[in-house]
Amino acid sequence: MDIEKRVTNLENRLNSLIKRIDNDKFYSDADFAGVRQNVSDITPYEQTLTAYYGETEKTFYDVPEGNVTVYFDGLIKNAGFERKGGNVTVFFDALNDQVKITLSISK
Repeated sequence: MDIEKRVTNLENRLNSLIKRIDNDKFYSDADFAGVRQNVSDITPYEQTLTAYYGETEKTFYDVPEGNVTVYFDGLIKNAGFERKGGNVTVFFDALNDQVKITLSISK
């Protein structure tokens, strides 16, 4: 294959590629940043702490504002929570076993 034919083939491939790119929608970095921000906005903040035998409260620090949900992986009696500034304290009766407490904050 001579050089002229090779150049012509490359030009044809390049033109095909340009047409395809023009027909496809490509997203900018700003578009991706916006999507990441939207995902971040709807992803709840979660933090898990372990409460040990005999404890009656656990405090989560630097918690963002939002709707608070508390989950326990074991049996807890008389549970409640209180928010003071950026801290959320979860109260419960004295524990007989180790329990994981998960705090979830959604906007």
